[in-house]
Amino acid sequence: MSETYETLNDMTVAQLRDIVRSRKIVGFSRKTKDLTIKAILAAGDGPSMTKPSTATAGKTHTQKLAETAAVKPPTPVTAAQFKMSSVLTKPSAKVGDKTTTTIQVSCGANSADFPVSGKTVGAVQEFLKEVLNIDRLAEGQVAGSSVESSYVLKEGDVLEFIKPAGSKG
Repeated sequence: MSETYETLNDMTVAQLRDIVRSRKIVGFSRKTKDLTIKAILAAGDGPSMTKPSTATAGKTHTQKLAETAAVKPPTPVTAAQFKMSSVLTKPSAKVGDKTTTTIQVSCGANSADFPVSGKTVGAVQEFLKEVLNIDRLAEGQVAGSSVESSYVLKEGDVLEFIKPAGSKG
């Protein structure tokens, strides 16, 4: 379908945004209607989602996208960024046992990495109470879930101490 300014102008903003998304026109999802129409016209004809054909009726959105020629296969992940910290604690030990991985421990605005893997939350709380200003009633959370003071920390855990509600300080 060859669109004209008039036919596009008669459409709702939501319909125009669907066209922009389906044609992969970047940067026009929040622009004014006039600028969006001009971008669609400048991009030329392409698959449009404004008038579904009878061939795509009853199909899921994913199936419809897979059938359009404009859809490219997903690209593989080529990079990832993460934070890990290890400390060389036993240089003469066998391979795999030479380092100790640290775990991020935080309480409020205070946060640091400590070699506490294999320790219980209660032991860490007692050991770091003055360093991180941990309240004695603070609750330990690992990955956002509350844990008992007997929980043993594993590599990859992130420990956070949360002050009880209504507590000053």
